[in-house]
Amino acid sequence: MNRVVILMYHIVDTPRSQREEKYCIEVSRFEAQMRCLREAGYNVITLEHLVDCLDGAAICPDNCVVVTFDDGFASTVSNVLPILAKYQIPATMFVVADRVDGENDWMYSRGFPRRDILSHAQLMELKREGICIGSHTLTHPRLPELDVGQLTDELRDSRLRLEEQLGDTVDYFAYPYGLYNTETRDMVEELGYRAACSTRSGFNRSHSDRYALKRIEIYGSDTLWQFKRKIKFGTNDMPLSYPLRYWCSRAAARLGY
Repeated sequence: MNRVVILMYHIVDTPRSQREEKYCIEVSRFEAQMRCLREAGYNVITLEHLVDCLDGAAICPDNCVVVTFDDGFASTVSNVLPILAKYQIPATMFVVADRVDGENDWMYSRGFPRRDILSHAQLMELKREGICIGSHTLTHPRLPELDVGQLTDELRDSRLRLEEQLGDTVDYFAYPYGLYNTETRDMVEELGYRAACSTRSGFNRSHSDRYALKRIEIYGSDTLWQFKRKIKFGTNDMPLSYPLRYWCSRAAARLGY
């Protein structure tokens, strides 16, 4: 299997505060990125297709990209769905199950602006439009800080609640804040999820741990040049000097230094 990049987004909207800017991408910038994926010839596949490739049950084409969103912000329906449809981009949304019809309290308690999370009706609309729904826990906690009972509730009950609302299976999970340990990872597997996404950057290959899939986070400040380079080099951080350092390290490795 060739290397696969998973992109991670949070909010696609106009930022409401300076603190939110990192996690919030303007609609026009998001559309330019989706257009870039199509014009550059990337094969945008579903998360399910990627996991099938890891299973050896599907063929993974070259230049594969997977698009994911965390948290389940309500603005996704108006700001994201039309763009995904326009460019025929499949995507996965990881939803904080206990906050459906509610707000992002785990964020505004830390000084971020209040934002609506998807309503039940909007969640069903995403499903009808072909968006894969995954679990992002019940309440968006720091999983390694929980005891076994709390951890089980967050992983198991979030899945059950979403499946009840959707009338469909929920097979994929994303770790809040990207935080997990061996116990967390193993419980995700034991509970029957097919795969889980982290926030660690890098490429996904045939030997990758399906319960610690790597993702590239797209920031609100990323230029289109940085977006392209993040996909090319598989990293979250893209200073101007990075491509030179990358190729120098590759050359040194080939020469045995």
